[in-house]
Amino acid sequence: MWACRATLIFGLGLVLAPGLPAATAADEPAVVAADEPAAVVKKVLDSALEIVRGESARDEKLVALRSVARGILDTQAMGRRAIGPALAAQPPEQQAEYLELFDHLIVRAYLSKLLLFREPRFDYGPPRSQGEVVIVGTRIITSKDEYLVDYEMREREGHWSATDVIVEGVSLTRNYHAQFSRLLRDRSFEELLDLIRRKTSRLREDPA
Repeated sequence: MWACRATLIFGLGLVLAPGLPAATAADEPAVVAADEPAAVVKKVLDSALEIVRGESARDEKLVALRSVARGILDTQAMGRRAIGPALAAQPPEQQAEYLELFDHLIVRAYLSKLLLFREPRFDYGPPRSQGEVVIVGTRIITSKDEYLVDYEMREREGHWSATDVIVEGVSLTRNYHAQFSRLLRDRSFEELLDLIRRKTSRLREDPA
């Protein structure tokens, strides 16, 4: 079952580093209240569920879901964590392009593997405070399977957003980080950027 789930979750990655180890959030002392970030996650998933169950055409649903996803995902923070220190060494224009491309990549992966089910149902566990981070646990229930999904929520400028999404114990950002790090051992940043350009270009041609 896990092998099937891993394929579903990361089928939209660069598929350049298979068999990566699972990554989970480290335990830290609880110091923040968890009610607000949990409410943010529930509101976003309720909105997504309403869109999925609506009568709009699929392309219209995708546009609406992308907006919903960007309302909860801090794709810039996720992109910076995924690439690590290598980003700071690049010219500003390459940094900006990478973050824009990563935004498309991570939103597509999130939507295709976590929200685009015909009849999803979401259950919620008690949120867990870990220092400045709140982990909001959810469960996606479909007619065929169930997925445990944790949202790593952080507050920035009065707004709670997800800086990581952890599916069945596997971190989306750390998975990409492992792939990018492996590539950068043998390739330049420009070569990595070109791979991501080509990947996102193919995704834009296939809106499904």
